[in-house]
Amino acid sequence: MQYHVSYCVVIKWHSRKEASMICKRSNIVRIIRLYYLVMQIFEAYFPNIEMGAKRMKKSVTILTSTMVAAMLFSTVDVSGVFAAKRDAAIPKGITLKVLTYWQPQEETVIKALAAKWGKMHGDTVIVEQNAATGNAKYSNWATQVRAGVGPDVAIAMPHDNLGTFYQEGLLAPATQMNPGQYPASIAEGVKIAGSYYAYPVAAQSVALMYNKAKIKTPPKTWVQFVRDANQFGFAMAQEQFYYDYVFLGGMGGYIFKDHNGTLNPNQVGLATKGAIAGFALLHAMDSKYHWMNPSVNQSIATSEFDTGKVGLFLSGPWDVVTAQNDKINVGVAPFPTLPSGKPGTPLISILTTVVSAKSHYPTAAQSLAAYLSGATAELGYFKADQDLPALKSLQTNKAILRDPISSAFIQQLNTAVAMPNISQMQAVWSAQGIVTSIENGKVSPAAGAAQFVKNIQSAEQLQG
Repeated sequence: MQYHVSYCVVIKWHSRKEASMICKRSNIVRIIRLYYLVMQIFEAYFPNIEMGAKRMKKSVTILTSTMVAAMLFSTVDVSGVFAAKRDAAIPKGITLKVLTYWQPQEETVIKALAAKWGKMHGDTVIVEQNAATGNAKYSNWATQVRAGVGPDVAIAMPHDNLGTFYQEGLLAPATQMNPGQYPASIAEGVKIAGSYYAYPVAAQSVALMYNKAKIKTPPKTWVQFVRDANQFGFAMAQEQFYYDYVFLGGMGGYIFKDHNGTLNPNQVGLATKGAIAGFALLHAMDSKYHWMNPSVNQSIATSEFDTGKVGLFLSGPWDVVTAQNDKINVGVAPFPTLPSGKPGTPLISILTTVVSAKSHYPTAAQSLAAYLSGATAELGYFKADQDLPALKSLQTNKAILRDPISSAFIQQLNTAVAMPNISQMQAVWSAQGIVTSIENGKVSPAAGAAQFVKNIQSAEQLQG
């Protein structure tokens, strides 16, 4: 890994404690900190040596100037200095397998990181692309693990699968996961029964996409949103609960009751007063505002935005590139406040790295999983395919925030909530068909909400 000091800006300091450096390659800061540590030890053990404050400042200035000057005119390879140390508990000569659910762009990054980790520990890491599709796309991992031939690590696993795998005893706790490094909503998304069972590696949610050729400033309030939607049109995948929850949650509904971090599947909040108000709002989009008709689904909504027919579109990062390829000048903003006065509340989908409870090398697998989910890795995935990082430190990274689209999607995460990760969430997906009946007026919001909850509870019982 090579660092170029042209990325750095040195700011004035007055003492050892006030020394600081603004640098994209933050490892250089460690060199200066190491210098100060050596000097402190030197002074502590050799108190009779005269080195006043002025001399200290001068020494630091000379050292720093020399470092910066040398690095400005040369490329410095510091990979050896900052490479992670080999863990003696990890055996040499073993082979670990990684299953990736990501695209080829991210797979390239994963393979490079896996090779580096393998070289560091004297081991071999085999990275394989998931080939399963449909209902077996994620369950294939579980099938392999049950059979004792599964991969040690899986990456880009959506976190709403965790509960199902946890119940079967297929997941190992993420022993190196530090929840303090993530926003609370993301850390809670990988927490089950008081423990963390995955390493968050990316996070995403829907937000308001808009055509900048039609709308110069995105709406921030419901009144402004109605005005712009009436004039320029609005579309969304209204048949899918994942998108609908922006309104259900924002109006006061919830999926499962949260009791101090533990979700209760027996307390479903999709027929509460707030949820019913959210369903009424979804119905009004078709019946009152006429922005859509009941036949508008994800495919139609996407097409209408990509062809310029509508100026507002509720979707996620996955739809940006297609719209841009169709010459749409895409803008993104957090969804406006709703009639409740509260912002729209999307569900966060967290991509995770998980470790198999059946791995023959659990310590090595945990180390590898953490390595593939660290700051260097997440920044690599962002550069490869604009995957939004899960780490707090990267969500404020200047290189990422310079991209206005990524910045807006990260802002949206502030008002979003983690999708429930318990296995009963599968019952919600299977029961979501009733939402279409509410939107097209076949059932009232109140009656439809009540039926939705009944359908979820019936599906939960079938799950056992």
